[in-house]
Amino acid sequence: MAYNFDFSYLKNGAPAVTLSSFGIAFNKGAIESLGTPDQVIIGYDPDQQAIGVRARGEDTTSPCYDFAPRVKNDWIRIGAKDFMKYLSRTSKIDFLTKAKQFIAEYDEETQTLIVVIDEAHLK
Repeated sequence: MAYNFDFSYLKNGAPAVTLSSFGIAFNKGAIESLGTPDQVIIGYDPDQQAIGVRARGEDTTSPCYDFAPRVKNDWIRIGAKDFMKYLSRTSKIDFLTKAKQFIAEYDEETQTLIVVIDEAHLK
């Protein structure tokens, strides 16, 4: 069996996404799991209480957000105040008063970083 070790994984941390009253922030692990694209698209599944983030790629119809150019101190922040208010209310998790981190999972098949907003995925 052959292994492909990433020796910076411990330093970069598990892919984590922070939700706060200002919006969504991605740590270095989350950024690198997406492949550090120039732009991303962000979706929301209300039934699963999940946010999906993927590289924009060829999608020209979905709203996109600058990503790689926004790296600052190994983090990327995307403003989304109104959505955060809605998500905090529907998920019943208060990340407006104090930011909360969620462990994200990367789905290779859909090339999507998935952030489930529930107690089980809180860091």
